[in-house]
Amino acid sequence: MFNKKKPRRSPQPATKDPEDTLMSGGSSTENLAKDDRILHQRVHFKLFYIGCLPEISGLNSKRRDTEAQLIDYVEEKQIEGTLKLTVTEDDKVTINVSRYGFKVLDTTGQEVIQRHPLHTITQLIHYTDGFGKPNIALKTGQVGKALFHIYIFQCHTEDQAQAVCQCVRRIFDAITAKS
Repeated sequence: MFNKKKPRRSPQPATKDPEDTLMSGGSSTENLAKDDRILHQRVHFKLFYIGCLPEISGLNSKRRDTEAQLIDYVEEKQIEGTLKLTVTEDDKVTINVSRYGFKVLDTTGQEVIQRHPLHTITQLIHYTDGFGKPNIALKTGQVGKALFHIYIFQCHTEDQAQAVCQCVRRIFDAITAKS
């Protein structure tokens, strides 16, 4: 009898499984400029948490690309057994990316496991591990400190890994454009 219109949703990053990525924004973002819309969104990704490599120093060789050094270091730690090689359903987490940073929650979204404020993120890269799985490595640190942490997450697809990195990049770009 009544035709109900479906609510408009913000565009989602490309993923093959719609459950992998959910996007929600503020309630009245239509009138905001593009950068403001990005800064008022919260994007949720369902990933697997592989582990953390705490208090690392170095990896600043002038001869090698920092991304390659980071990936090699993570894979060395997986071979040593410091990090998991495979993930299970128990390792599933929800990542909330916003202008406030990177928040890791349990799968219900009720318990915050980790928070990484945006100003502490020094590097975020995606790579394919030795098993062909798409991963992202989040490097965090403090300005003026030589120590940093690396948090590793496994994504469902390559597209999802790229979407996480692009989301963070768009937020950084929007913040620097406003400065």
